[in-house]
Amino acid sequence: MIERIDYVKIQWIEFENLKTGLKIERINFNEDITLLVGLSGVGKTQVLNAVEYSLNLAVDKDVILRPYRVGMGILIDNDEYEWIYEINEISKDELIINEEGKYEFSFEKLLCNGKIIFERKNEKVRVIGYDKVPQPKKDESLILQYSENENFEILISGIRKLYSVEIELAVRGGIRSESFSRLKSKVTDTIRNEKNVEFKVFSHLPVALKLYIAKRYYLELYIKIFEAVKELFIEIEDIDVEEDNVREMYLVSIQVYGKKLLQHDISNGMLKTIYYIVELFTMSEDSLVLIDEFENGLGVNCIDLLSELMLSERNDLQFIITSHHPKIINAIDKDKWRIIDRDDCVVKNSGSLAYGIGNSQHDAYFNLINRWEFEGKI
Repeated sequence: MIERIDYVKIQWIEFENLKTGLKIERINFNEDITLLVGLSGVGKTQVLNAVEYSLNLAVDKDVILRPYRVGMGILIDNDEYEWIYEINEISKDELIINEEGKYEFSFEKLLCNGKIIFERKNEKVRVIGYDKVPQPKKDESLILQYSENENFEILISGIRKLYSVEIELAVRGGIRSESFSRLKSKVTDTIRNEKNVEFKVFSHLPVALKLYIAKRYYLELYIKIFEAVKELFIEIEDIDVEEDNVREMYLVSIQVYGKKLLQHDISNGMLKTIYYIVELFTMSEDSLVLIDEFENGLGVNCIDLLSELMLSERNDLQFIITSHHPKIINAIDKDKWRIIDRDDCVVKNSGSLAYGIGNSQHDAYFNLINRWEFEGKI
């Protein structure tokens, strides 16, 4: 049985799209929060996509291969892992069934504290602890293929803890009644049959179901969620999850001035804020949280509290976010910024001091805007 992993963080990533030529120079991430700051179109979203794609590639066999060259650093407890891979087009001599199946791994290497764990170059493969290895699948990462091997247990468990959480923004959807009832039954059986079940067992479930579980079985957690929501929306008297018999779905509901509103009748900004708060209080330990344009759809009054929750409520989480909103940018220490710029197809980054925008938090944002305006970028 693998020992408990106490600490997992992504340290850095570098990326190149071999088809388009887009290249992202190495970006080092902070252990708590990294704010990607830059003008529209410079590549901030591409950074998030590169991180998410690589983590999916390591744990999911159904990921469609793309022509990418990627390097990634991951810290698991005291061990530094470096994973490098390259995906290229299949040789023209081989049969290509469809567009999705035209790529394969041409190179992959994993190091732990500088020592090679495995390496493959086209047909040649070597894995630590093996004199001979079976020919691996060309369309899957070796991390995924050796996921059951004891030599890779720590790495696989670490990546699965780190496995990115893109906070649910499709807040208009609910959970079909049949699926909700099935999941609810499993939750009830788990709580009934096991003693002192921690909520983190359910942290991977959809937001609506987590809210339902918290209110009925983890009242202290529910009160924290409700009080955070109440601080923003004083008119809300209750939050719950109820079945809409007409739509045959379970939906988030709120009570306002004695009137119950189901999910479809709640404003998008309010509903999105509730989803954010539930996720921040209930997501699993050491999750990597990716948020693109954090402010989208949020009311001005919500931004301050949500920013504060991100920075103070969950010290175990690692956030990588993008934003254009001055309140969010100013709320996050400039030392946590990575200023993203683009030179043709190369995405570059630097810290606030290296970018030459001042020593004080107050000056940093204004100096940044003034610099972009001077350079004719805005």
